[in-house]
Amino acid sequence: MNIDIHGRFGIFLRYMVVLIIIVAVLIPVKIVTEKKTVGYEAPPPAVFVSKPLLRTIQETVTLSGYIEADAMIPVIPLVSGIIMEYPVQVGRLVKEGDVLALIDEEPFKQQMLQAKAAYSGYQSSYVRVKGLYESGAVTRQEYDSITAQRDAAKAQYDLAQLQLSYASVKAPVAGTVLMAPLAVGEIANQQQPIAVIADLNNLIVRLQVPEKYFSLLSSSQDSFAARIIRPGSEGISEDIISSAVIQSVSPYIDAKSKMFEVVCRLQDNIENFRPGMYVKTELIYHTYTSVPVLPITALRADGSCFIYDTDNLTVHRIEFTNLVSDTQWCMVPSSLSEEFFVISGQNQIYDGQKVTVLEQTTNASLFPDVNGEI
Repeated sequence: MNIDIHGRFGIFLRYMVVLIIIVAVLIPVKIVTEKKTVGYEAPPPAVFVSKPLLRTIQETVTLSGYIEADAMIPVIPLVSGIIMEYPVQVGRLVKEGDVLALIDEEPFKQQMLQAKAAYSGYQSSYVRVKGLYESGAVTRQEYDSITAQRDAAKAQYDLAQLQLSYASVKAPVAGTVLMAPLAVGEIANQQQPIAVIADLNNLIVRLQVPEKYFSLLSSSQDSFAARIIRPGSEGISEDIISSAVIQSVSPYIDAKSKMFEVVCRLQDNIENFRPGMYVKTELIYHTYTSVPVLPITALRADGSCFIYDTDNLTVHRIEFTNLVSDTQWCMVPSSLSEEFFVISGQNQIYDGQKVTVLEQTTNASLFPDVNGEI
């Protein structure tokens, strides 16, 4: 009997020990599980929001080109010969009629003297025959013959004088010397210019414009404006901008490139531009005045943006149709002009998400100067 009681007590004791061990294991597991279930809840992402501003926005097409002088005049010598003097210098301002080079004139002087002698002889014969003709001693045919010979000799003499004058090569127009490729002792000829002259106060840009803009430009050329931008170098110089007008629009489209030519003439800041400089040209084909706009950085990569709901503190994604924008601003439909838009932080949020607003602003100077980040 005692043995049976002791046996039962031992079994009970073993069960109790097992139970205690199980409880000791389960309690920590439960605590860890509950902690994992509760977890850490991150605060809503922070954003800047703003109502649209009223500004002027312009629709443009930007094209690349190079500065040219409207007229670049290559000065070609009209006679060939050895260059005896060459006072022209690159970068020098010249006036119309200034001497650019002197070609050896001795051969042309001899031709002129020979032509002069021939003319003098025929002139003397003409005077003598004329007197005889008036007295009836010679026929009309003899008089006409000597007159023609005299006139031909006079033409040869005039031509020889003209060629002699061409030995002094002069500037045909006023301007700046862009090139002076020859030197004293070289032979001047009509295959190479003595110099190239341009008026640096009259600069243009020739643009190759896609065909799709042809109707727009050709029909309303006078209403277009343009900006010529010389890109600056970081740490060295800033962008230089000149206003421009459209001087001409080509009346045809190149069949191969599907482009047409537009020529723009610079209007101001001309001293900062030189032929050959690379520039960007903005053709302004539509201007919207005093319309609601957002900074272009408020748009996501896919062109969408977010409106902030002040009642439930959430954001809602929208997309604009037929988006009008320039390099800094995009136009907002007038129906949304009083809404708050997320202007920074939009790349870390999703549609319907709650957000924390760091600042509400309608001042452009307070817009974060970042690419959609705070």
